[in-house]
Amino acid sequence: MSRVLRLAGAALAAAFALSRPLAAGAAVPAATHTAPDGTVEYAFPGPPPTLTCAPLTVCTVTLQPGESVSSVATGDSARWIISTAPSGPDGATPLLFVKPKESDLRTNLVIATNRHIYFVDLASSNAWTNPRISFYYPAEEEAAQAAAAQAAAQAEARRQAEQQTKLPVVTPDKLDSHYSVSGTKSFAPQRVYNDGAHTYLEFDKFPSDLPVLVALAPDGSNQIVNYRVLDSVYVVDGVPSGLELISNAGTGRRGSGERLVKIQHF
Repeated sequence: MSRVLRLAGAALAAAFALSRPLAAGAAVPAATHTAPDGTVEYAFPGPPPTLTCAPLTVCTVTLQPGESVSSVATGDSARWIISTAPSGPDGATPLLFVKPKESDLRTNLVIATNRHIYFVDLASSNAWTNPRISFYYPAEEEAAQAAAAQAAAQAEARRQAEQQTKLPVVTPDKLDSHYSVSGTKSFAPQRVYNDGAHTYLEFDKFPSDLPVLVALAPDGSNQIVNYRVLDSVYVVDGVPSGLELISNAGTGRRGSGERLVKIQHF
């Protein structure tokens, strides 16, 4: 059973128990979730928790760090004293002080903040108390985790995209530059080499009209090849034995277009 379901079920059980008269020495209903300092935590949103406080003692309701209280209202302001104060690091956590003047009182408390509206049932009793309650926010935690996962995925996508725009660093001894280049000089690359995984056609200056790059099949026909253009370099996936730069290229033995440059590995 999830933590949220356990907490919601326990909250309902506690509310049902508090709807009946409390006998002296009665056992405290099962806690929703108890923090090390004794604070009982309730899921928000969820059934209204019940804060049970002994007469003339101060109990507390702790809200979400970073939110601010706009207004507080109770159904019995004559016999309940309610006040607010900042708490925690930098005073960022709102804290409500709740003090009943008499025993066997029942009323409710509504707290409006810039983020949430809280409904809390109030009870005063000499039999038992849960003097400190707070909230946790499973739906918001899930949304924050989903947003963080999405941000991480977007960052990884950006990283991979940036990686695609960078030429790999390869030491000269790993490069194979055994290529012959023939054809129209104004379209011919100044350097051709491969690193075993990619073939690079490097230009000192790109022609104004970029030709299409195709691979040469053993029978002399054109084959589509994956490549991208980075800076002044064609980066070809793989190491084809032959390449051609063609204007208005087609595929097949009679691919249309003007064959501008032929590159052959030897």
